[in-house]
Amino acid sequence: MSVWAAIALTMTASACMNLGLVLQKRGIVSRVQLVPHGAPKFRRSRHTPIWYLGLGLMIGGYGLYAAAVSARVAPISLLQPLSASGLLVVALLAVVYLKERFDAGEWLGVGILLAGVVLLGLSARGPQQVSTGIETARYLGFFAVAVALAIGVAFAARAIPGRSELLFGILSGVLFGTGYLNTKALALAIQDHRTALIVVAACLMAFGLLGGLVALQLGLRSGRALIVTAVNLVTNQVLVVVGGLVCLGETFPQETLPFSARIIGFGGILGGILLLARVGTGNTQIASADDSVWTAESKPVSL
Repeated sequence: MSVWAAIALTMTASACMNLGLVLQKRGIVSRVQLVPHGAPKFRRSRHTPIWYLGLGLMIGGYGLYAAAVSARVAPISLLQPLSASGLLVVALLAVVYLKERFDAGEWLGVGILLAGVVLLGLSARGPQQVSTGIETARYLGFFAVAVALAIGVAFAARAIPGRSELLFGILSGVLFGTGYLNTKALALAIQDHRTALIVVAACLMAFGLLGGLVALQLGLRSGRALIVTAVNLVTNQVLVVVGGLVCLGETFPQETLPFSARIIGFGGILGGILLLARVGTGNTQIASADDSVWTAESKPVSL
């Protein structure tokens, strides 16, 4: 598989996964009851068929992503930042379908992110540094730190409910980043016939992907789809790019123009995502058309 085929698969996979995420957000139906002398309290949640369609798209998209990163010629430190292009799908559908509202700063973030994706794609011109293989000591140390970070953020998310939108985004990003990076590590271990690393990478991949999915669902229940997704993306982008350089022997292009495009493009992607995920943005409550949400003033509002 060529690097361009891997790029095309990655961007298609990201569009599928992020479309699935939007459908999952829409497919979570929460019913709320008023508690006397207190704030509204969630009674229960259920999943509609749209939620399951979204889950299917996420699983299918991940399958395409796994095929892309299995190519040794395509470094994951290039492919993973390009997967941020799927956030453009979320931005469009969050406005049109979920009825969320963005301010000027958030639209600026979308524009910067798009420019970063274009520059990152241009950095693929010329020869690419292939993954040389897993460096065992660095690999094990890196993921020991990543798992410890995930545990710390999970405890913080329980202890600071007012920041759940941000913290669940970070948690899902650390976990998904672990899953994505180990998707590449598993492919390399299989190609190099390293049995012990195949087992370790498979376990870490399953832990990261399943844990990330759970953390993402918790984040979607408590915050805006775009913000949770943006925080998730900026976290897993950094973890995967750093992990590819530290654990898998990847490097940035050596030529001046591709190197500059790679650095500026990655910086633009991170900057655009950070603008979208600014701390302090308010939550927009989304409900299904057949649900009633009780406000603090005890008035029913049909959404």
